[in-house]
Amino acid sequence: MRIFAILCISLCQSAASLDRVGKGFYYIGNEDSSLKYCDWFHSRSDCWQHNSQLVSVETLEELKALEEYVSSKDFADGSTFATSGHSFDADMPYSWEGVKQPLTFTRWMPGEEKPLFKSYLSLVLSNSSLYMRQTFGYDNYYICEYQTPLLSIWLSLNKVNLVVLLCLILILIYLLIFGKRRKTGSSAKAVDKEKLIVV
Repeated sequence: MRIFAILCISLCQSAASLDRVGKGFYYIGNEDSSLKYCDWFHSRSDCWQHNSQLVSVETLEELKALEEYVSSKDFADGSTFATSGHSFDADMPYSWEGVKQPLTFTRWMPGEEKPLFKSYLSLVLSNSSLYMRQTFGYDNYYICEYQTPLLSIWLSLNKVNLVVLLCLILILIYLLIFGKRRKTGSSAKAVDKEKLIVV
């Protein structure tokens, strides 16, 4: 029971430090820092400290939601954002380290072709749109993405399903607690009957 409570508290605290964007929670790092560029490894480490991963942009829907989010924060045109994408662990094309999946969706910066050498993958803001481009692991900012199966399930539930799920959890807890009491009570009655029969 304590583990469940700790999990719920950490889930809520982690989600509270990130912004809800589309179907997920995100955090943009280095917003108020005087550093001009962020190292990819530092960026990944900071995401881990926020119980998240560097972002893995897997669909156009997710990229569009991030575009709106970044545009609402008034970042300068040309700003770059580190992602979990890189080509060091696999052959080209890139793969997303955050979700351990190959890159299947792309939206390259106009005029930039698919890179031919090992590099990192960043997002660049150009005319209020986000595009992918190769980098050497130094960007102005980085985007962290909170990913957990429990959070994905939670976000996909509507209010009715959520109420049903909570009721089922409460019933399960009730059965676990009172089911044990009934078993111990019935076993004690059986022992008492055996004593009566023996006497």
